[in-house]
Amino acid sequence: MENRSKKIKIQLPDSILSQIFSKLGLKDLVKTSALSKLWRHEWQLRTDLNFDLCNMFDHNEVQQLPKNFSLIRGYQSEFLTRLDQFMLHYQGDMIDSIRVKCPLNYEHSDVIERLISKGMAKGVKRIELLLAYETRLHLGLKTFQFSFDILSGTDTTLTYLYLQSCYPKLPLEFSGLKNLKTLVLQWVAVRQVGLDNLFSNCIYLEDLTLDACDYKSDLKIISPSLFHLNIINCRVITERNIDIIASNLSSFEYYCIGEFVHIMNIEEAHMLSKFSFRGYEIYEPVGFSGLKNVTTIVLNGLREILQPTNVVSLLFSECLQLEDVTFKNFRGINDMNIISPNLHHLKIIDCGYTQRIDINALNLASFEYNGNTRRNISVTAPMLSRVFWNAAKRALNPHPFGPITTLQHIENLAIIISTSQVAKLTELLVQYKNLRQLELFIEGPYDPNMDYFWILDIAMASQHLQKISLTIRNLHLKNPHMVGFNKRQRKEYGGFCHNDLKYVELHGCVCSTHVIEFASCLLKNASSLKQISFGSLDKFYKGAGRWTDGSVGCCWFERNLIHENLKDQVHEPCQLIIF
Repeated sequence: MENRSKKIKIQLPDSILSQIFSKLGLKDLVKTSALSKLWRHEWQLRTDLNFDLCNMFDHNEVQQLPKNFSLIRGYQSEFLTRLDQFMLHYQGDMIDSIRVKCPLNYEHSDVIERLISKGMAKGVKRIELLLAYETRLHLGLKTFQFSFDILSGTDTTLTYLYLQSCYPKLPLEFSGLKNLKTLVLQWVAVRQVGLDNLFSNCIYLEDLTLDACDYKSDLKIISPSLFHLNIINCRVITERNIDIIASNLSSFEYYCIGEFVHIMNIEEAHMLSKFSFRGYEIYEPVGFSGLKNVTTIVLNGLREILQPTNVVSLLFSECLQLEDVTFKNFRGINDMNIISPNLHHLKIIDCGYTQRIDINALNLASFEYNGNTRRNISVTAPMLSRVFWNAAKRALNPHPFGPITTLQHIENLAIIISTSQVAKLTELLVQYKNLRQLELFIEGPYDPNMDYFWILDIAMASQHLQKISLTIRNLHLKNPHMVGFNKRQRKEYGGFCHNDLKYVELHGCVCSTHVIEFASCLLKNASSLKQISFGSLDKFYKGAGRWTDGSVGCCWFERNLIHENLKDQVHEPCQLIIF
C-alpha cells in the first residue's frame, strides 16, 4: 500500500490531489488519512469546508430529516460533535470558504462561533450559514443567534456572507466587514437600525439580497456602493415603505407574495438599468419616476383592476430608454398600446383578458408571445427579425397566427402548433422569403397519414433557410411508429433542392417512417447540409427564457434502425448524429 501511494504521490502534484479531495465529503475525506502515511495530513489541503448533513452522515441516514423532536436533537448533537472534532484537528494554514447546512438553534452558538472565529483567523472569504428547518416553529426550536462581534476588524478578508434563519446581533460600535461585497439574508427579521449599521460599515457592499425576510419597519436602503438589490419572497401585511437612495444601483429585483406590496420611492438611482417587479400592484409613488434610465424591465403578475392608470401606457411614456420589456401574467389589462422608438425586445407571456394589443416599435428586433385568450394584435416593426409564437394556445381563435401573417420579412421563427394547424401554417410560411432559421414545435395526437414533406415546400420557398429544428410531441401513442418500416414502399418527393440549408434537428417522436423519409430527402438534395441529428427528447421553448420539462417523447426510439436506414446516404462533410 505504501509503495502504491508513493507512486500516486509522484504522479499527482499537490494541486491535483487538492482537487480530488475537494470532491469528497468530510467523513470520506478524513478516512483517506488511514490509507497511507503519506496521506495522513493530505486532507488538510482542503480550503473549502462544507459541513452539510449529507456529507457528515451516510446518505441513507439523512434522506429525510426526521420530524421527531428528540431525533432531530440527536442529529444536531452528533453533527456538531463531528464538526468540532474536525476543526480541533484541522491544521490547514488557510480557509477560503465555510458552509454549514443543518437546522440549528440558539443552543449551538458556541460551536459555530468557534468555527467562524478560526475561519476569520485563516483568511476566510466566504461564509454560508444555512440553518433553516421547515417545522422549526412547531417544534419550538428558537432562532440561532449570530453575533457580528466575531467578524469585527478592519483587515477582515470576508467578501461573501449568507445568513439563513438567523437572528443577527450587531453591537452598537460594530466596525467589521470592511471588504464585504455580497450579503444574503434569508428568513431573517430585518430592522432599520441593523441595516443602517451594516451600510455604514460595509463601504464596498455591491450585492444585497433580502429573501423572505420579516420587516419590522419601513426600509431605507442608502448605499453609494450598492450595484444589485434583491428584495424577494416578501409578504406585506400592513402598509410598508421602501426608500432607495443608491447612486450606483444597476439592477433591482422585487417579488412580493400576496395582494399587498411595498410602496416604493426610488431616488438618486440614475444608474439603474434593470428592474424586475412581481406583485399585484405597483403604486403611483413609483410612477416609474425612479426608472427614467431603465433599459430592461420585467413586470409580472400585475392586476390593472387595482391600478389607477394604465400601467403599460405610463411605462412607455415615462421610461423612454427601454430596450427590453417583458410582461408576464397580467390580468385585467384592457389595452396594451406600445409605442417606443428604442424598444428592441418585447415578450408578452401568459397575459389574459386584454382586448387589444397595438405595437409600434421601429427598432424592435425580437418579439415573443404566448397567450391563450382571444384578442386583436397588430405589429408595426420593420426591423423585426426574430419571433416566437404559440399558436396552439390560440387554437380556438379564428386567427391563431395573429400578426404572423403580416411579418413575412422575419428571419428567425419559432412557433408551437397543433397537428390540426399544419396545413394553414404551410400555406402561410411558403410566403416567407427571408427565413434563416425555422423552429417548429408540433404537439397533438399521432397521425399515421401525416408526412413531413410539407416542410420541404417551406424550405423550397425560403432559399436562404440555413437551419430547421423540428420537435414532435405526440399524445396517446399506442403502436410503435416503425413497425413494418422495412416492408413498406418508400415515398419520394421530387423536385426538391436547396443550396443554403446546413443544419437539421429532429426531436421528440421522430421514429415515424415519414420523418425518416423526410430526412432521407434532405440528405439527397440539400447540397450544403453539414449535420442532421435525431433525439427523443421533446423539450421545447415556451417564451421568456422558459422551456417545457423535457421527456422521452417517443414510444419506441430505435437508434440502430434510424442509422441503418440513413447511413448510406450520409456523405462528407455531413454528419449523422443520434442522441
